[in-house]
Amino acid sequence: MNKDSDILKLEETNVLNRLAKSASQTAIRVSEALDLSVQYVQGNRIVEKQPNGEIKVIKTIDRVKVPAELKKGSKLCLK
Repeated sequence: MNKDSDILKLEETNVLNRLAKSASQTAIRVSEALDLSVQYVQGNRIVEKQPNGEIKVIKTIDRVKVPAELKKGSKLCLK
């Protein structure tokens, strides 16, 4: 890969990140206007924010340990 294509990929990533953030903020505003709850990830927990402002922890996410012998390009199999 050359430097120009790397710069283009970086710019595309930045644009995608901005669009995702904007879409998330819009969805939250609409949900709040309609008195709907919003679920999101905060640290290692999935939380739900109720229309009245109450925050409830739905689930704690466990970190998955990556085996030390795992290398780039390895094929994974989910059980």
